[in-house]
This record gives sequence, C-alpha cells and structure tokens, in this order.
Amino acid sequence: MKAAIALLSDHHVQNVARKMVYEINQRAGIQFFGSLLPAHVSLKQPFTFESMDMLEEWFESFSRGVEPFRIDLERVYYEGWDDYAIIGFEVLETPTLRNLHNQINLELKNIVLDPSAPHDGDDYRFHLTIELGKVGSANPFKQLYDSLPEKNIDLSFTATSLALFFYADGSIEPGSFICYRVLPLMGSG
Repeated sequence: MKAAIALLSDHHVQNVARKMVYEINQRAGIQFFGSLLPAHVSLKQPFTFESMDMLEEWFESFSRGVEPFRIDLERVYYEGWDDYAIIGFEVLETPTLRNLHNQINLELKNIVLDPSAPHDGDDYRFHLTIELGKVGSANPFKQLYDSLPEKNIDLSFTATSLALFFYADGSIEPGSFICYRVLPLMGSG
C-alpha cells in the first residue's frame, strides 16, 4: 500500500485546472489520470506504509499543527518523457512549503518502515499537476502548452485542507488510487 500527502487547492484553481483538462481532451481524447484526484500541491509523493491506523493518527496530528497559508502558482509548465507528458502549474517555493515537506519526511520515519519516495529532499519541486498521461500521435498536452500565449500565470489560493491519498498495491494507474481523507489545517504555526 502507498499513500501521499497534499494540500488541496481552492475551487477557483480547481476549476481553472479542470478547464485546461477539458481543452486537452477536446484536442485528442485522453484517458484521465492526474485529474482524477482533486487539484492539489503534493507535499509528499507516494510512499509505502504498513498500518493505515498509524498513518491516520499521524495525519490527524499533523493537520492540527499546520495553519492555513497562501500558495502562489507562477507559470504553466510542460515536460515530456518516453511516451508520456505532464502539464501543470509551477508553485513558488516558500519556507513554509519546504519546511512542511521536510517535517513530513522526518516524522514518517517514526510511522513507516521506509518513508522514501521519488523526488524527496532538497531537489523536490512543488507543483500542481493539471494532467498527465500518454501523449499519443497528437500530444494534446504539448498542443495546449504551445497554444498558451502566456505561460506566466497570476493564480494563488489559501491552502486550508490537507489530503491523504491512498494507492492500492500494484501499478499506479487510473482506478488504483483515491482521495482517502481530507482534514482542515487548524494549526497555530
């Protein structure tokens, strides 16, 4: 079993991102993947865990210690590899985001056997995925990216909710993951 930790966006950012997914789909039918989860900024990529009860207890405690804060989205990005691509929003890194990522990595060492996940640590880059998937012959992800007259964006939201995503055993693909739990950020800093 795997889990991931993320901050959910507000409704406005969710709607902007999903409109872009719609536009990608109109260019060429795609299998929805990243957009199956609510729009979010990941704090921790999928990691293996052994006990949902222990993870939930930690998750509740963690959410109580984080106060709502502003997240700024800076620009649209595109990246391709093999037969896949991703389009998303780059997130302005702040000390708050970096500290939360580091805190999660530190605290999970007491909860799971191996808290490691792809892109952990200082090289982790915060982002909000719009969509990702196979590019096909038309590569609608790149088409949408290239059609944007301006890549810089002026979007922000106040993060008020923390999400726990659950991934069933096996490959991460559509139908193998859910938004398992959402809690409000209630901390005092």
